Amino acid sequence: HLIKKGMSVLDLGSFPGGWSQVSKEFVGKTGKVVGVDLQKMKVIEGTSFIHKSIIDLKAKDFENTILPFDIVLSDMAPNISGIQDRDNAQMINLLDKVENSIENFLKTGGSTIIKVFQGDSLDHAKMFIKDHFMEVKIRKPNSSRPNSNETYILGINLK
Repeated sequence: HLIKKGMSVLDLGSFPGGWSQVSKEFVGKTGKVVGVDLQKMKVIEGTSFIHKSIIDLKAKDFENTILPFDIVLSDMAPNISGIQDRDNAQMINLLDKVENSIENFLKTGGSTIIKVFQGDSLDHAKMFIKDHFMEVKIRKPNSSRPNSNETYILGINLK
């Protein structure tokens, strides 16, 4: 219920395009969806794509887009090694970059949805979300495998 007609959406780590495609359906013709990823994505009608790392994102990359965005999505995760400490450290490193994009490209009153792993990365993201948003929600989607430790944290109404 966070993505509505006419909104602008920034989809970080957008490859292969599922979230961008669903977001475009929600925002309709008047909304804007911009995907960002290192991997090239197939063209999704009505969306824009920036082929670069989120580390290198600058405001000038969005010259043809309305800044700031209404919502920032991130479904990114590192390549899992199975070594919990290593995987947690890599996820937290990614989260730092997502948080930087939120601080730079999300409008006051905007929202975010971020994939995290249960444990250290969830704790890390929860601290950031609590500090920056009025409301925090944690969700594990039904589509996620029961043995998976992935979950999503939502930040609603950026302070």
